[in-house]
Amino acid sequence: MSNLYHGTLARNVQSIRKTGLLPRKGLWMTNFHSDAAELVFAADGNHRHRLILAITGQMTKASLIVCDDNYQFEDFNADLLKHGAVVEVGMATFSSYPPERFVSGHPQGTEPGDWYSREPISIDDIHGIMTGQEMRDWLNPSATEFIHTYREVLRSCAGHRAD
Repeated sequence: MSNLYHGTLARNVQSIRKTGLLPRKGLWMTNFHSDAAELVFAADGNHRHRLILAITGQMTKASLIVCDDNYQFEDFNADLLKHGAVVEVGMATFSSYPPERFVSGHPQGTEPGDWYSREPISIDDIHGIMTGQEMRDWLNPSATEFIHTYREVLRSCAGHRAD
């Protein structure tokens, strides 16, 4: 494996193409860890669900979508197409948090299974950016994942009570 993937919003693509990816503590991360370190997060190709979760949380935190009781999988797919982006990056500056258990020595806000970088990711280390149908097809979210995971993220970020 030589590449990792960073989930973000399509509206950030122009900036990413100019400056690369900068370590930040975004609204999605502070939802879970208010004292998190500024990092660039990524996932390997086997953990695309992590990218979908990140994009889902970012869309909701940015008030780009609102999840109500009528929000369905088809709506979610349309929102991913419109608002999501996946940046393919080299893994040279990334560290891996072992997926098995919590281990000391990793920055605040990281969890088992995370890939993270404390360093900016230069434009030269960006191997591609997927948006639209290409990104949606590559992520390949399922209706089951939507029902049991992504819809709950949407509701919790929007202040709805999860059932």
